Amino acid sequence: MDALVAELPDYILRDTIQNSVKSLVNQVLTDELLKETCWRLSGNVEQLLEQKPVASWVSQIAYEWVPVQICEIQVRRHGRKLGVQLVFQSLAGSIVPRKLVQVWSFKKLRYLASFRNAKGYGFGFRRSSIDSRGQQRNKRLFEHANQFYGLRCFILLDPKRSNDEPQGFELGHNSATTKHNTLILDARDRAQTPCLKKLEGEPACYHCPFGTDRCLLATRRLTYKRGTCLKCGKPGLFDPEEIEFLSMCVSCVEEARKL
Repeated sequence: MDALVAELPDYILRDTIQNSVKSLVNQVLTDELLKETCWRLSGNVEQLLEQKPVASWVSQIAYEWVPVQICEIQVRRHGRKLGVQLVFQSLAGSIVPRKLVQVWSFKKLRYLASFRNAKGYGFGFRRSSIDSRGQQRNKRLFEHANQFYGLRCFILLDPKRSNDEPQGFELGHNSATTKHNTLILDARDRAQTPCLKKLEGEPACYHCPFGTDRCLLATRRLTYKRGTCLKCGKPGLFDPEEIEFLSMCVSCVEEARKL
């Protein structure tokens, strides 16, 4: 308690903090639980300043916009169609640090990539624009699902759909999320910024084998591993987060999902 009181703003009463963590009584305070608790408190400082305790999420009692960041992207087959499964890490609000999962079609992904609301806010991609000489005029173009990795938006939580887990149904943006997104997209755009790792050929970030464990601008969490593919029998790269085709290289996995 003393450590939490010392780290949080002075105006937050000790009783408010204590009521926010009383559910931890008689629990073993593991590193993961401590991290989640600190995240929950730091992500709801405004509520704590109003002397409202911040308890772990149990149910959604009202509609709520929460800021999120895309932390995982996987192409998955859903029935006969391929879709993109996106995992959103909550950054603040009543559900922090829980994650939300949504599956988008490629059509929805392309539409939302360049969509902007009435104030001009969005994920930050631009639409293709070819000049009279046949050259591309725009930058930050959407070309691959993995480009969404690390981007931010808001998700509107629906109390009617949030039973055992929080569920969102609408996306939103503001100036802060749009600025965050465009800075990342510009840094990843080889037409504007050289490769951070100075790799030969200046590959696009979504083609790079590095994860954020090796490069801050990566479009996946973990770096690909090297091994021999049991499908093609050749040396190749393997995605450590692949859960469907465990013995296949990324090239064979991509082909398998098209079948």
